[in-house]
Amino acid sequence: MVILLAAGGCTGPTVTAPPPPGPPPPGPTPQVGALVPLPPLAMPRASHTATRLPDGRVLVVGGCTAPGCGGTPDGGQTDVYDPATRTFTPGATLRQARVGHTATALADGRVLIAGGWPDEGRPALATAEIYDPRSGQFEAAGPMTDARGGHTASRLPDGRVLVVGGESGRVLAGVEIFDPATGRFRAGPPLPAPRAAHAAATLDDGTVLVVGGTDRTTLTDSALRYDPRTNAWEPVGALQEAKYKLAVAPLPGGGALVVGGQTSDARIARLRATEVYDPGTRSFRAGPELSEPRFKLSEAVVALPDGRVVIGGGGSTVEIFANGQLTVLDGRLGGERQFPTATVLADGTVLITGGYDNSTNVTAEAFLADPG
Repeated sequence: MVILLAAGGCTGPTVTAPPPPGPPPPGPTPQVGALVPLPPLAMPRASHTATRLPDGRVLVVGGCTAPGCGGTPDGGQTDVYDPATRTFTPGATLRQARVGHTATALADGRVLIAGGWPDEGRPALATAEIYDPRSGQFEAAGPMTDARGGHTASRLPDGRVLVVGGESGRVLAGVEIFDPATGRFRAGPPLPAPRAAHAAATLDDGTVLVVGGTDRTTLTDSALRYDPRTNAWEPVGALQEAKYKLAVAPLPGGGALVVGGQTSDARIARLRATEVYDPGTRSFRAGPELSEPRFKLSEAVVALPDGRVVIGGGGSTVEIFANGQLTVLDGRLGGERQFPTATVLADGTVLITGGYDNSTNVTAEAFLADPG
């Protein structure tokens, strides 16, 4: 089913790297903090985005809305979460409904929405649009240099946005850079090889780390770093294991935490593993083991201002990474949540929205995670 592939459900032969030697690091410690249910979204959503606005509200955009991850056109109606009332209200309507897109908060408070698919079985989009919180409306941007969905988008220190890989009938090696000053995309340095269902994060030193993914035939354990000062890619050490449908978040000091993923489409191939990127050695080492296997969580792993990382999707619980250890937040999500979102609010709590279960039943449930 194409829309599931678009949202990161690639299939095909895989190559899996051997597991790291020795016993795994300690698993999660006893439960801490709190997970609070919220009033639901106006409609179910998965493979959507949720972006904090300058006034503290959260813009929830796009995604699939029906069982089987269909119903993308209905997701053109956005939701806006107000932390003061802890409720969702209808927001502006997208110029183009989309799933498997990216949303990037720009330095001036606007939000760039790029690419994705308009619905099941339809070609990827080359369109982009910008939400302006001052007008409360979407305006056209772009077009992109390539139609793509299932890509990553990372804001650079100078405010530009790096768009990497994804799919458009084929897996892409193409890269493009959006300049908010001009509202235009231009081609960037291509990846050494195509990849989709990968993960990316902007690190403390301003570089962008890209890890894992697939070309639809083979999984990769390779990791790359984009340096905006040289406008070039450089390889860094390989992941401990080749995987896709994973997530990555920055750590203080230029490191990163790689979370979960999958080594094939089999349920048993979902991973409990984390890995830690060391910028000093440019290599990855095994991190603590998750409390449960997690995958399809690209929008649900977020870094807090204090350096901790909240893992808010890919499973039925919420975990926090700090000081090399994982803890499990008290309480459970309504069930397993694949392709949900996690958004850090101004007070340090984390809003978790939507997702679907193993039968691709999409939910409107929302939670507030208080990491304590």
